[in-house]
Amino acid sequence: MLLDLIRALLAATSVGIAPGWFWAKVLFATTDRVERLIYSAALSIALVPSVALVQARIFGTGVTLDVTIVSVLSVLGTGIAAYLRFGPAEGPDEPLLPRPVSLDLPALIPLIGAFALALGVLLGQVPGERVVPLMAPLVFLGGIIHLLGARRCTPLPQSREQASELPNSPIISAVHWLLLLAVLFLVLLRSYPGPLRYDWPYPRGVDKWEHTVMTNLTLSRGTTESFMLYPPGFHFLAAEICSLSGLEPLKLFAILGPALLLLPALACYVLARRLWGWEVGVVAAAFSGLILNGCYQYVTMARYPNLIAAQFLLVLAVAVLVGLYASSSARSGLLLALLGSSVVLYHQVASLYEAALLGLVAALFLPYLILHERRKGLALLSSLALLGFLSVLYAWDTYDLPHLVGGFLVGGAETGKGGEAVAMAIGTKQPFTLDRLLETVSQPGLWLGLLGALLLLVDGGNRAGTPDALARITLLGWAVLMFAGSRTALSAFPDRFARDLSISLALLAALALVTVLRSPFAREPVTVAGALLAVLIIGTAIGVQAVRNIEEAAGPAQRQNDDAPKPEGVAAGRWLREHNQGGNILATPGVGGASARGMLAMGGYFGMQTYSAPRIRHGRDLPPFGAGPLWDAQWVLHHPASERTRRILEENDIRYVVLDKYAPTVDWRSFERRKDLYRMTYENEDVVIFAPREQPTADR
Repeated sequence: MLLDLIRALLAATSVGIAPGWFWAKVLFATTDRVERLIYSAALSIALVPSVALVQARIFGTGVTLDVTIVSVLSVLGTGIAAYLRFGPAEGPDEPLLPRPVSLDLPALIPLIGAFALALGVLLGQVPGERVVPLMAPLVFLGGIIHLLGARRCTPLPQSREQASELPNSPIISAVHWLLLLAVLFLVLLRSYPGPLRYDWPYPRGVDKWEHTVMTNLTLSRGTTESFMLYPPGFHFLAAEICSLSGLEPLKLFAILGPALLLLPALACYVLARRLWGWEVGVVAAAFSGLILNGCYQYVTMARYPNLIAAQFLLVLAVAVLVGLYASSSARSGLLLALLGSSVVLYHQVASLYEAALLGLVAALFLPYLILHERRKGLALLSSLALLGFLSVLYAWDTYDLPHLVGGFLVGGAETGKGGEAVAMAIGTKQPFTLDRLLETVSQPGLWLGLLGALLLLVDGGNRAGTPDALARITLLGWAVLMFAGSRTALSAFPDRFARDLSISLALLAALALVTVLRSPFAREPVTVAGALLAVLIIGTAIGVQAVRNIEEAAGPAQRQNDDAPKPEGVAAGRWLREHNQGGNILATPGVGGASARGMLAMGGYFGMQTYSAPRIRHGRDLPPFGAGPLWDAQWVLHHPASERTRRILEENDIRYVVLDKYAPTVDWRSFERRKDLYRMTYENEDVVIFAPREQPTADR
């Protein structure tokens, strides 16, 4: 395992971190080396798969070792050339927004009450259904009291404002890095022990199977369009790491999958640092990785592309966007375009978030900026135009854009596979209940996030049109869009909106917590006792939530089918891989603790896909070829001896039929009884595999 870990880390660094280093130096000005390293990773993730995608489309090949090496060297070489030609980026590196003034005692009192109730619920001493409805009004009351008080106050002299900030010294710098490293260590402590103890050598999460199949397809064919309508970015990235490390996708995901929880934590650190300074950045990283559950749930579900797109690339794009409000340049505009368009390369739901947020920004800010700050307005317009152009290129084939746009423009016309995917998703998934939403974002995260949103309003109304106001509105608009999407089925993905709301809440909660922590040091002596009590109660609630999250993550998977397949299913998958000589297989929807896609992944096959009949009727997340082949698979499982079955097996080149002996709707003995049509090739306690015999015709 240690050797595999070293190979995986070296390959991931070579593909996903190092190539973008010089591009990060050219396009982004910062004195924080961690921040530059994070942007290097983001640019590598954006550019290296793009170069491999171009090669695959031109030459019609899969992602080979040669393709990987050319992609890595192309990005690294062009970055070095750009650095030598243009030099490093220069620009301001100070926080863009002032922190809110510390809370007075009247504002702290409702917060103490709210978090005392929250702590009681977390400790099981107070019934949540009775007191949770009281917490939001208390937090809102505290925020409003502070908002009204802050607007009535005369601004403090600059020297006093600066007195509350941490001085820049070697000791403070050391504390900065030690705190960040401690947070990242705790994030890894949350993500790794459970999978290593209960799931190894398989990744946790049912989506691991489909990503394994699509990565294998990318390695061999350079496209996944025959399997699923999905953007190619993640599978090209994973295929390049696999080709460089020599590891199979399932093993790679098992080794590196839990580490992806670091990405949203680091992205939140970058954005919060850019807005309010490194202290808020470290706290935001902690909230993202330890306190809030949305990011963690994506790791446990093996939804890696959504995590990379919505909780890493999009967050960094927002960080560049708010930086553009303060200081526009061609370099920062290009960086926004590259990072923003790469979201489309990785995930369709994250692309929806980005389109909504940037559409809001364009509608609210562009007219004002073009009229009053023409240079900034044109820079933002140019960047958004380039971002849109690159996004169209990425989405052209994936979503069949010509048919999609033509179908919408001409009513009743065919909208292609992209339009069909949109139609089958809208309104088919209901939002989380409020209890489930609260569980996803966690109580400390939600209540501090609400307080942080109110803190953003302090002084915001007095600076209309400034970079300060634009950044505040962007953050608030982002949070409101995510919350609104989580509360309606019309968003098509309310569950994903709810989980990705965690990013906005992590930023707002970090701002609120740092503001509370500063209260004992910035106020009059009479308020110190109340401020210390607030810090104690809020800090205890956060600590209890963090400990609970780490303990739960160290246990078995919480969701059905998220754990490792049974030994019988693993043995059947191993047999299929050993006897894989091409063609396809057909399996019951569940086999030995794994899904039908699990058999495809473990056996190294790409089809046929099998869904249960209720899932086919539900009509959501169907493959691009539609429901027809899925009904064909169901027909074979229930009618092993019909002429239609013979034709389906031949047309799809089915080499093996894989059956779970305990499948509730399929009788495996109906295949065993037809020895003239099927030959049993493998059997264990749970799984049996048949090979169709060559027959000129089958009985009707």
